[in-house]
Amino acid sequence: MSNIDWSKLRKAADIRAEADAARLSPLIAAEVQWAEQERKFAAEQLEAIEDGEECVGTERQWRDYRTQVRAWKLDAEGYPDSSLRPERPS
Repeated sequence: MSNIDWSKLRKAADIRAEADAARLSPLIAAEVQWAEQERKFAAEQLEAIEDGEECVGTERQWRDYRTQVRAWKLDAEGYPDSSLRPERPS
């Protein structure tokens, strides 16, 4: 007869959640890096506009884009699917 340590029992839902977290972890890391790069790029575009340089998009479009990029995080709809990222002004 063997003793079962019931405190170590894992539920199927917990196992699935752990597997999902492991699968999503590299995707989330890539999205965090992308968002950091995009925030820097948007700041550069806004600075160029302030300096009177010719840029694609308006100041308003770049400010809106920056806001959308900041909102692209774990609780955003579709996150971390890179195909659903905010799009740069064109």
